[in-house]
Amino acid sequence: MPSPALIAEALRIIDDLLDVQVDEAKRQYYYEEILLKRVIEGASQSGPCEACDENVAAGWIDSEAVYPSGDDGPEFHPYCVCIEEYKESRKRVYL
Repeated sequence: MPSPALIAEALRIIDDLLDVQVDEAKRQYYYEEILLKRVIEGASQSGPCEACDENVAAGWIDSEAVYPSGDDGPEFHPYCVCIEEYKESRKRVYL
């Protein structure tokens, strides 16, 4: 059985965490609509390259951002058959 001191410390930590959650819930915020993009690797005859693999691995990124290869979109190399996919998302912005 845990000692009373250990139980008291655990309860203090839980209380602190709950206080933080309540404070977060009280803060004012709004949602900002953002457009995200990601690369879907196509099937090329020469196979995938490192640049395409890195860009696919980056997942969803801001539509204004550049991919890890430094490009803002396909074609990342000659004969690149990758395509971009877009989606809208919301981000909570605190005041």
